Amino acid sequence: MIWNVRNFYSNLERVCEEGSRFSRGYFVLVVASSLLATGGLLANSVPVIIGAMCAAPFLGPSRAVCVGWVYKKWHTVIKGLIKQLLGLLAIGSTIAFLVTLAFLHLIPETVVTPETVARTIPTSRDVCLAMFIAVSSGVVASFVLVARRKMVSESDQQLQSVNYAVLVDVTIGVEIAISLIPPAAVVGMGLAFGQFDIFHHSLGLLLVNVWGLNIGGMIVLYLWGVEPKPLELEKRIRGTVEKTINDTIKAYEIKSEVTLYSYKKADVKVGLSAFETPDHVCRSLAQTVSREVKKETGISNNVKIIATPVSMYTS
Repeated sequence: MIWNVRNFYSNLERVCEEGSRFSRGYFVLVVASSLLATGGLLANSVPVIIGAMCAAPFLGPSRAVCVGWVYKKWHTVIKGLIKQLLGLLAIGSTIAFLVTLAFLHLIPETVVTPETVARTIPTSRDVCLAMFIAVSSGVVASFVLVARRKMVSESDQQLQSVNYAVLVDVTIGVEIAISLIPPAAVVGMGLAFGQFDIFHHSLGLLLVNVWGLNIGGMIVLYLWGVEPKPLELEKRIRGTVEKTINDTIKAYEIKSEVTLYSYKKADVKVGLSAFETPDHVCRSLAQTVSREVKKETGISNNVKIIATPVSMYTS
């Protein structure tokens, strides 16, 4: 289990949900990486293919599938898989197909390059190697979440200032893209060239990689003890805190941070913005909240409340 990290399980859920959502940026990056990958494969240029990997945005949906599976959030798992396959096949492979057809029409001497052939799995040995690489990539992607826990515990605004964390995520994103965007491009290219053996073998490689990435990520999360129970505990504590405060005073905003030390002990830090409330009520509020959390969850806890008075003016 992972203890002593503020809001770890709730923020891991946030990472999962964010990774399953579609955005305009996701589609733009998939299109850009697909164009680069197709151009690099047709030109047999390794640097251009690497550039395509740097642009590919597939880290988020992979984490959505892995974390969603561990948390038993099946709707999120399905959304993550759809996001993966839609980006890779419906967009990536289609763009590669159209671009390759255009080059074949404009430059008839366009041929299948060695870099294109390298993204196929014609033998069982290739299948085993592809699975090994994909699982390893998935392991690294999830290992970052459990080993560099500050990346999960910090808020989005704080993370933006942690250059190391951003660099690690970019690096892992490139590693995942190695297994995904070039094979997706080759799927479309194989159809454009009319070579169905390339199409079938690259499609097999792509599906093996997607499966291997997700399996590798799940393995790490299971080994580190990530499971639904601590997540539900954080949510119950946070819900009890908010209900108790709202039943006691007129609160404007409540932000709770929960640090679990075990299933029997926790710290709770509450940032409270409230309309003018007597001092004696604020002083006893922490004890009241702590008592209710113990009653509702059975967890011994320390509650710290930082209260900020709020005045409202209208014109």
